[in-house]
Amino acid sequence: MLDTLKTLVKMPRIIWLDKKYKSELDNQYVSYDAWIKQKELEFLAGTEPNTNDIQVVEYGDIGKVKYVGDIILFTTDRSKLAIRALYAVVSVFNEDDNVKVVYGDEDEYNSNRTVRMNPLFRPEWSPDTLRSYMYMGNVVAMRKDAIPEGASDIYELVVKSTEGMSAEQVRHIDYVLYHNDYSKALYLNDNRFAYDVPADAKVSIVIPSKDNPDVLRQLLESMVKMTTDVKYSVVIIDNGSSETNQIKIKQMKVDIMSLSEAHGHRLETIDYEVFPIEFNFSRMCNIGASFATNEYILFLNDDMEIRDSKWLCKMLRYAGQDHVGAVGAKLLYPDSKMIQHVGITNLRLGPVHKLQYKEDNHVYYDHVNDVDRNVLGVTGACLMIRKTVFDDIGGFDEDFAVAFNDVDLCYALYEAGYHNVVVNTTHLWHYESLSRGDDESKEKLERLMSERVRLYEKHPNLYAIDPYYHDYLTNDILDSNYSYAYEYDDAVTRHIKVTPKKIGYTIKDEWYNECLIISLEQCGTLEYWLGPKKAKQSDKDKIYIGGYSFVAGSDNACFDFKILLKGADGIYELPANKLYRPDLEINLDVEENAALCGFSLMPETDKLPKGDYQVGVIARGKASRLVLCRFTGRYLHL
Repeated sequence: MLDTLKTLVKMPRIIWLDKKYKSELDNQYVSYDAWIKQKELEFLAGTEPNTNDIQVVEYGDIGKVKYVGDIILFTTDRSKLAIRALYAVVSVFNEDDNVKVVYGDEDEYNSNRTVRMNPLFRPEWSPDTLRSYMYMGNVVAMRKDAIPEGASDIYELVVKSTEGMSAEQVRHIDYVLYHNDYSKALYLNDNRFAYDVPADAKVSIVIPSKDNPDVLRQLLESMVKMTTDVKYSVVIIDNGSSETNQIKIKQMKVDIMSLSEAHGHRLETIDYEVFPIEFNFSRMCNIGASFATNEYILFLNDDMEIRDSKWLCKMLRYAGQDHVGAVGAKLLYPDSKMIQHVGITNLRLGPVHKLQYKEDNHVYYDHVNDVDRNVLGVTGACLMIRKTVFDDIGGFDEDFAVAFNDVDLCYALYEAGYHNVVVNTTHLWHYESLSRGDDESKEKLERLMSERVRLYEKHPNLYAIDPYYHDYLTNDILDSNYSYAYEYDDAVTRHIKVTPKKIGYTIKDEWYNECLIISLEQCGTLEYWLGPKKAKQSDKDKIYIGGYSFVAGSDNACFDFKILLKGADGIYELPANKLYRPDLEINLDVEENAALCGFSLMPETDKLPKGDYQVGVIARGKASRLVLCRFTGRYLHL
């Protein structure tokens, strides 16, 4: 009876808090229709090019009409062209004589064609994605002298005209050129332009491994049983297994070679080399590459399992192309359809695995999980490359001993003019973290932060830049989905400046609770967040904290969240603003009222003594006396 009375007393307060929450949520909603129209005004500001020399040809009329304009704009349906599509296209051709081909973005109209929605923002020039399907969509413009003879359809015309072209010649523009009734990938599963597998190709598979004989055996057995058509050798680089495990691996060599004979003898040799050194992934891979004797090298973690008999063929198709650098593969978690890797995306936060932990049982944004496509980076857990290219680029940078070594290699390849590819038409199982464990210590986090800083000091032109990930997709949050930037805007522009206040209460042990979830997407200097090219000198002294926090299993509208900084002289409290996070609304649909659990703030550091501060969150119930507290493994250094 007492509990019932308490609930009845609280209900009006809870109802009022929920109504207030919904009002705050409505106030932060941004309309795509209004946002994109403003972007388009900015794009065309001050331009009024002459469009008399542009000829519009529908895809269905290719090969049936004579091309008479200086510029030919091909489209599925001319009635669906954006009003100023011709201006946008011509302005690009006028700015640069080197441009031969132009394509842009698309969106849809609602049923009565009054509101625009569901945009499809395309990547920059992606020659290998083009071999998977006609990713440029429903509008492609070309100079007449770039149009090939005899093309039977738009797909053949685009593939033939762009072959061997550079990103300077094939230009994507951040402008919606076409308003569709519904979006549909063109020429999907059309294999006319798939690359051939290089003749007589052989692969040296380099496997770093230490004290994992059972895991290594599982990989090698699956490799021998599954791999067909391609001959390969294996180089195992052991950085100091126990004597017992070394004996096991030497016996394993004999067993695996016998198994190979029973399965067509595709595996030609196994080279087992022991170098008792501290773990350094880059150095181990470089040592392995020095033992590689074949034209192609595949760097492969020992905690893998082969699941496709054609996996090497599918990767070799791309690795054999002169313009291709690194080639990766789709990686799934074992015994599941859960995605671990479909390419690395470069955000302001750093390199991330988009779609990680998502189920690979349906098509995601623009087919990013089910077609072979260009990406800025692929994981070193499964990375193929021509040996000559690997040697020319200088191999892995051994200063990146643990993290970002694969990313650094891929970024270096891109900057050298190569395109990297992830092959999503094959997959391996990756028993991630079996090799070295999952350490989330303070030391690991700080090492990751310092290596991230070094990554962008080495590649400053790629900070917050990914040519295969559109600027109109969100860049500054940890969202595994493909979300639109208009839903978030720039986190820094939404921050609040706050004054730290030393707490006058004691944090009780019973307040610590793992139901309070915290994700810090940025916790450091504003200089670190903005990057080496955009940061000002004064930004190195400013602190920026961004992320989200929610209480699992509770109504988050009924909690007040504050950031805590725990230092040597006490704990300081900072108010946290409520920021709309559509990703939380989607990904945490089982949690009640979690969409406003984002925060973005800049503490006034002159109010804090110098030192290290552990970052945490405290959540107080607004309709109850419940208090929850938790500290992260992240620290601020003042």
